[in-house]
Order: sequence, then C-alpha cells, then structure tokens
Amino acid sequence: MLSTLARKFTFFYWITFLSVVIPFYLFGTYYVKDILESTEKEKIQLMVTTLKPILALNLSFNQTKEVEKILQSVLKEKSIQSIEIKSQLINTKLNKEIGEHTKCHTYTTDIIDPFKSKAIATINVVHSYEYLATLYEKINKVLIFIFLFAIFVFFIFFISMKEELNALRVIADAFQNYSLKKHISKITTTSKTTEIQTITSTANEMIENISSYLVKLEAFNTDLEKQVQEKVERLRSQEKMIVHQSRQAAMGEILESIAHQWRQPLNIIGLSCANLEMEHDLGVKNDENFKNKMDIISKNINYMSSTIDDFRDFLNPKSKATEFNPKQTIEAVFEILKAQLEHNNISLTINSQEMIEVYGIENEFKQVVFILVNNSKDAIKTLQKENPQYKGEITIDIVNEDANNLISFCDNGGGIKEDIIHSIFDPYFTTKFASSGTGIGLYIAKNIIESRMHARITAQNNSKGCCFRIKQDINVKDNI
Repeated sequence: MLSTLARKFTFFYWITFLSVVIPFYLFGTYYVKDILESTEKEKIQLMVTTLKPILALNLSFNQTKEVEKILQSVLKEKSIQSIEIKSQLINTKLNKEIGEHTKCHTYTTDIIDPFKSKAIATINVVHSYEYLATLYEKINKVLIFIFLFAIFVFFIFFISMKEELNALRVIADAFQNYSLKKHISKITTTSKTTEIQTITSTANEMIENISSYLVKLEAFNTDLEKQVQEKVERLRSQEKMIVHQSRQAAMGEILESIAHQWRQPLNIIGLSCANLEMEHDLGVKNDENFKNKMDIISKNINYMSSTIDDFRDFLNPKSKATEFNPKQTIEAVFEILKAQLEHNNISLTINSQEMIEVYGIENEFKQVVFILVNNSKDAIKTLQKENPQYKGEITIDIVNEDANNLISFCDNGGGIKEDIIHSIFDPYFTTKFASSGTGIGLYIAKNIIESRMHARITAQNNSKGCCFRIKQDINVKDNI
C-alpha cells in the first residue's frame, strides 16, 4: 500500500491534517458550544437580575408606562425573542417573530416588592441561540476553508515535488529491474534538484562500474573455466598414470605369483619328461610307467591352466556393482597369492560370520584385498630379513556390528610409525625404496573403498603390527 514515496507522503500528510482538524472540530462543536450557551444564559440572568429592582420599584408606584418602556428597550437585544410581565396591575407581553426551527430558552423569575418583601409579579424572558448558530456556521466555513486550503497546499507541494518524485521512481525502477544478466541503460531525469542530480550521477557511476566489473568477471570466469578444465585434464592424466602404475605393480606381483605357482608343476613336468626320455634312450619300455608319467604331466598342466583362469578372473574389468560374499572373494585372491605367502612362511586366516554380503564391484574389492595383503607381506618380509625364522601371520575378520559390515586385515609385521600413519593413504607416499613401491597402492584402495563402495577405511597399530579396517553400512545400497 505504501510502497512508493508519493503514497507515503500523501498518507502521512492527510493523517497529520485530520488528526489536527477533527479534534478542533469536535472541540468547537461540543465543548465551545456548551460554554457559549452557558455564557448566554448567565448574561440573560444577569440582565434580568439588574432590571428586577427597577421593575419592582415602578410596579410598586403603578408606573406601568415606564415598565413597558423598559420592556421595549430590553426587547431590542438581538437574542431576546419575547418578554412578559404578569401581575395584578399589569399583564404585558412583547414578542419578536421567531423562526420555526429557532432554538430558544425561557428564563422565569419573580419580582419582589422592595417595601413589602413579597412577590408582586413574574417575568418571563425567552431568548434564542440564533446568533450562536450563525457563529457555528462561520466556524464550519472556516474549517471548510482550512480543508480547501490544505488541499490547495497539498497539490501545490505535490506539483512542485512531482519531478523529484518521478526522478526517484525512475531510479528505483532501474535498480529494481537490475540483474547481472540484464544491461541497464543510463538513468536520465528532468529534476534540477541538487540532491536528485547527485543520486542520479552516483547511480549512473555505479551502473558503469558494475558493467565494467561484469565484463572483467566474465573474462575472469572464462579464464578460470579454462584453467579448471586444463587442471581437470591434468588430473585425469595423472590418475590414468597412477592407475597404469598400479596395474604395472599388480602385474609384477601377479607374474611373481605365477612364477611361484608354476615352479613346482614345471619341475614335476620336467622330471617326468626327462624320465620318459631316459627310458626311451635305454630302450626300456614300461606301459604302466609311461601312463603314470603322462597322468602326472596332464594333472600339472591342468593345474597351470586353472591358475591362468584365476588370474584372468582377477584382471577381468567388471564394472557393475553387486552384492557379493567378501569371504569368497578374499579366498579367490588368496589362491593367487598362496604360493608367495607359503614361500615367505606367512599364513593367512579368514574368520567370517555366515551370510555376510557387501556392496560394490567385486574385482575392485579384489584389488583392495590384493593391495592390503601385499602390504602385510612386505612388512613381514622386512622383519624376516633380521630373523629368517620369523613366522608371518595375516588374519582377516569379517563381522557384522551395529548395522555395519566390518572387515579387518591385521598382521604381525611390526606396524607403522605413528608420525606417518596419517599419511599412508596419500598418493605417492611410501616407506619402501623407490624400486620396491610406488606409494599409490593404499591411495587407490582408499579411493575404491570410499568412492565406489561408499565405505570407510582406516589404519591403526596393535601390539603385533597394523590393522586396516573397512566399515560399510549394511543398507548402503538403498542410500545411494
């Protein structure tokens, strides 16, 4: 309602005017009116009180003509409409013409004989408030004049301020329609007032500065977007390199595992072939021995083929997230690393509650298991350099606790120094020699656990070594 300056000015102007005029009108209509009427009554009473001794004296001496003269002189008073004296000697009433709606008041009193101290006549005076009505009309005319004068002053002021108010409205509309995406033209006003000109020039200067700032901001955003894109491309390239390095490291471990697992079958096949060759050279033919050797060769070849299938499944790039049994997945990885672990006198134990399933990409989880087990193996091998008889232990516990699936990888490899344990998941951070590690294994494991499985991985030392703990909500699939 009062959203503009002109409306506010109009509202408060008339509120102020009416708050002054209305009380003044009510005061004049009721309070002053009562005062004037009371004053008029007191005036008539005073006049009659003054005339009573003269009238009493003339009536005592039977001077009726004098009494009539006095009454006629009294009747000349404008407010007196009629005057009447009633007595045994005289009964006189003098009247003026009274309007039909004229308000009148009658004052009656006794005339006392000054000699006998008793009433000898009664006087009735009727006076009107006609002249007061005239006075009220004049007051109303004054109020109407004041009202018209107020309207006149309002329009004069409004017309004189019209340009200033229009100028302020133009400035307000310009800023109300302001938008970072919308161009604002220069504000022009016809007002000559110094204050309005100052506001207009300041507003135009502000608009010009904003426009200039927006041009610079747009250029900055374009440049920033370009830099961000270049940075993203660089990070993607680095990520590809990290993944490539991780794959190379994994492939090295896998090749080493293949070498360990194939060494014994190859020796057996080699010995069997050498035995058959020797029997052939000696001309000794034993069908049963030949058949047994061929069965041995066939079984070992099948074992080697099965090993290749296990590695192929490990490297299969499945990308669909599913629910899977972590114990079975860990056992599959153990089959790949079994030869290396046995070669390094390391035992692996899996403790699992029944029917526990986690959510994620199974082959990616295999990679995490591969990284964690290899880290434990390397830590144990470091202790075995000082004590070759040291028996390594890796224990994996899979439990459900407080609506979470918990998978713990614990070893007896001596643990991690407390001053660096908070940095082990950083990229390229390693405690190994440059030829032994790249420092990206645990970084990749952390990324897989957090971004792909929506879980958490933490590390802490225990009395024998280090424990890596993976924690995933059992309802994680529903919350994604």
